[in-house]
Amino acid sequence: METGGATQIRTTDVGSFPLSTVDLSRYSTGAADVEDGVDSTKAAYFITKHNDIFKHKFIALGPQDSVPCYVQSSHTRDMVSQFLDPITRNGQGLRKENDQYLWTGTNIKLSPEKAQIAELIALKHGAKAFCQELDIEQIQYRACVTGPFEMLTRIWRGMGLSPRYDEPLMNALTTIVEHYMQNAHPETKYFKPLVLTLDEPSVGVTGVGDLFIDAESDPPLSHLISCWNRIYSHIPTNCYRGLHLHASPYHQLAQADWNLLEAHLGVIVTRDWLTDNDKYIRAAIMRTDGPIIPPNADLKATWNEIQAGNYSAYLQPKTDMMQFLKTAIQRYGYERIPFAGPECGLGSWDWKHGDAMVLANLTRVREVVSEFNQTISQ
Repeated sequence: METGGATQIRTTDVGSFPLSTVDLSRYSTGAADVEDGVDSTKAAYFITKHNDIFKHKFIALGPQDSVPCYVQSSHTRDMVSQFLDPITRNGQGLRKENDQYLWTGTNIKLSPEKAQIAELIALKHGAKAFCQELDIEQIQYRACVTGPFEMLTRIWRGMGLSPRYDEPLMNALTTIVEHYMQNAHPETKYFKPLVLTLDEPSVGVTGVGDLFIDAESDPPLSHLISCWNRIYSHIPTNCYRGLHLHASPYHQLAQADWNLLEAHLGVIVTRDWLTDNDKYIRAAIMRTDGPIIPPNADLKATWNEIQAGNYSAYLQPKTDMMQFLKTAIQRYGYERIPFAGPECGLGSWDWKHGDAMVLANLTRVREVVSEFNQTISQ
């Protein structure tokens, strides 16, 4: 496997992107058709729209040196519904009502052949054309699969219940996530996985952290790790095994078989913890919580400017990105940072010109990483 010490830092992203130019109903229905093997006009619409947006994102990140994620939606096909909807269509144990997922009280099941990721199917078909158009030999990509605890949390929320840890349901959802992970790394001459990430943003955040008391004998935490390790066992050995969190990890999580931490700017671990456990970290160098608006700015006037297309002043400054990158390197060591990119997804930037702002910021990420790599290589 390539590591931070063996090559220069590469750009990557988390995945979600504003789909303001997309008919979301046709898009999500088309994605379902692709996953179910249905040849339809909506399936063709999904593939065309997804791959077009991916191409723009890929170009912004830099086709020669990036590891792009497939495009995720933040609306009708968000990071959880993307993986739970197939259960409601083709599996058992869940039903969907008013956009909420309700457990029926029976076993939750989905067969391996039905646990498909439409976005990867679309990219697999389009990879050769991308490579020819962009003059590259191969796309090395990042794919993400939402974890069983995140799914369980969404189910409880939909049923009006507070977060709780249920081992039988976690086991059932873990089996389904295993199926998704088995299908998350298609490979062709033009298309090869490099980072496969398990998304578990709710682990450790306010309101959920008390489910794990962070003690050596804590049963839920031990069980969670065992579930993750079942999933990680399906990732090829030549790929990074990512873990995406929104909070700093409990130290026991080093026992899980991930080796690339993907986290927000505020998440901090120690260099010794990474080194002792042979883990790597993606440097988060771009904030994803919105435009950079001065504290005393007139918000109405600012948004009028942005929606008029005058958004350059509200992009994240390259100087800030470079400082975030240098701070990460000082904190963790260059050899522990194979990738740099946004801290999280950007799908919520769905205001007018939000997609253009995302691409402009991703271009700045590429420029900052390239400038830093040049200083290392000299």
